[in-house]
Amino acid sequence: MKQLLTTLAFLLPTVSALAEIEPISDLPSHTADQLMMEPLYTLLPILFMSFLVFMVVALIKYFLEFRLKNKLIERGMAEQLSTYLLDNNPQEKQHGAFKWAILFCGIGAGLTFTYLTAPVGIHSLAIMAFCLGLSYFAYFIYLRKSKNG
Repeated sequence: MKQLLTTLAFLLPTVSALAEIEPISDLPSHTADQLMMEPLYTLLPILFMSFLVFMVVALIKYFLEFRLKNKLIERGMAEQLSTYLLDNNPQEKQHGAFKWAILFCGIGAGLTFTYLTAPVGIHSLAIMAFCLGLSYFAYFIYLRKSKNG
């Protein structure tokens, strides 16, 4: 019963807010430049927030690894051993850098194909998903080749 009341309490303001929206025919017509800029206005905040979250997570990870390394040194473990245990080997760092390069190339290709197939719609999401999928597949093949070779 509480879930039903809570759901209704959240849905009722939404319904009233949607009822106040003007009909589409009354909206002013947009120029081609404004229509091309709309995806950019929605994409930039999403990219900024994802970059911000990525940076916060990376900083927290480095801080926690630093604290763990200091605790291991305080307990009597040699600094070289604690560094060896905590640090990734250089090949893993190289794989990580290559993964990000492949993913950003896939995102760039997806955004390019999306731009070429304007206007932006549901097919744009399909193009982006397909390009990201190909990027992950390329990274998978890279890892398999580097493990065998």
